[in-house]
Amino acid sequence: MTVEQRVIRCVSVVVQKMSSANVRAFPIDRQMVLVRDVAAKLGNLHGDTATSFWKATARELLDLAIGSGHDAASASNEVRRFFAAVQKEMHMLAGEVA
Repeated sequence: MTVEQRVIRCVSVVVQKMSSANVRAFPIDRQMVLVRDVAAKLGNLHGDTATSFWKATARELLDLAIGSGHDAASASNEVRRFFAAVQKEMHMLAGEVA
């Protein structure tokens, strides 16, 4: 299995924890189980693998948000806020003050 296949499989498992109802009712940046899971996975990846994982995650989250009724701009903002939450969690995991 290639790195890209592993990344896509991992992203699919992470995003499967969500449903389209969650995006509308509860912003993805506040879904702490998902934030922590993505942060932990990103913390164990480096370079192109980390970039591929994040891009695949962001794409799936963007598609999910758009599919649940968000317009493209608000869906992008959801993903940006999610990424900020993931970065904050990664800093906390590393013992850094956010």
